Amino acid sequence: MIELQVMAESDFQEYLTRAVETYAAEKVKAGNWREDEALDRSRKEFNDLLPEGVYTADHFLYNIVNETGEKVGFLWFALAPRRPEWYFIYDFEIFEVFRRRGYAFQALAKLEELARTRSIETIELHVFGHNTAARELYKKAGFIEANVMMTKEIK
Repeated sequence: MIELQVMAESDFQEYLTRAVETYAAEKVKAGNWREDEALDRSRKEFNDLLPEGVYTADHFLYNIVNETGEKVGFLWFALAPRRPEWYFIYDFEIFEVFRRRGYAFQALAKLEELARTRSIETIELHVFGHNTAARELYKKAGFIEANVMMTKEIK
């Protein structure tokens, strides 16, 4: 079984470095941003969303910790803008060496338990279309595709 542990400031700095780079790479891969601008845009988005760092109001950052106390991933969610009865998952990852052990599914179940205790009615997230493994996980956890955006690059 896993636990969600509130992320400390020291963990947040490590998380932020990794997350900014990963998000920039995903936006490039999805065709949303050019590679030469991606890191700067990613930094700006993170700074805009988390101006106070790990202690930003209405944003919740957790380490996902397994039964032996190892950090196996992280989860960042917040009260959804304009929908205080919803959570929006901004970032969620199980580190590669810990994948395929059920930790992701367990973390989503823990978040759902937490949401119930706080009278949250809905959990929402965005997933990149090319991330088929994550899409399958979310479907297995009971999420449905509410919107699908498609693009076609004209050359």
